[in-house]
Amino acid sequence: RPLLLIAILGIFLPWRVGPERFFSPSQLSVYVFLSAVTVTAVVADSFAGERERHTLETLLASRLSDRVILFGKIAASIAYGWVISMLCVLFGTITVNVANWQGHVLLSRDWASWLVVVLGSPLVAGTVATAGVLVSLRAATVRQAQQTLAVGFFGLFFLAFFGSHMLPSAWRIWFDGILIAWPPIRLVLATAAVVLMIDLVLLLAGMARFQRERLILD
Repeated sequence: RPLLLIAILGIFLPWRVGPERFFSPSQLSVYVFLSAVTVTAVVADSFAGERERHTLETLLASRLSDRVILFGKIAASIAYGWVISMLCVLFGTITVNVANWQGHVLLSRDWASWLVVVLGSPLVAGTVATAGVLVSLRAATVRQAQQTLAVGFFGLFFLAFFGSHMLPSAWRIWFDGILIAWPPIRLVLATAAVVLMIDLVLLLAGMARFQRERLILD
């Protein structure tokens, strides 16, 4: 599966769209979304999969601390999504340079776009991973965890899409003013700070919900 993603999004797509579109902010943002999608595919298995395979009791009976187990599951999911996303960007950059070689290396000079990829991929993957672990802790099966995550993320998407149109006009004018006045890099850093705060809140919720004794009884 990872090799298929890299072949399609890291080689075939960049070869077809060319350097101008590949290095555009919208195209590079696709790889941030990719990290979230790939994390969703594995994080549901973090605890629900252990429960299905009847290995959860063995894991919880080990000498590993609660935080080590929890952080290990989250870190593994984030690393999986981030590595695949970065490999797609790396192979995409190589592909567009090989296919459109002009005697010099082709790279985007929009540093804000690169900052979105570098910061956005692990932070968004962290949001999905921490939320996914919360779901997987209580899901009876991997399929149930995947369905719950899918419904939750689609619900958030529609809420964000339709909710933005229901905001008071004064709020929308204020927000539009920020988008126009602030430099792109400042916008990226501010957004990254907000996502990081969400990640920390979800992580704290996971730490509070992870109760070894209760999981063993379940």
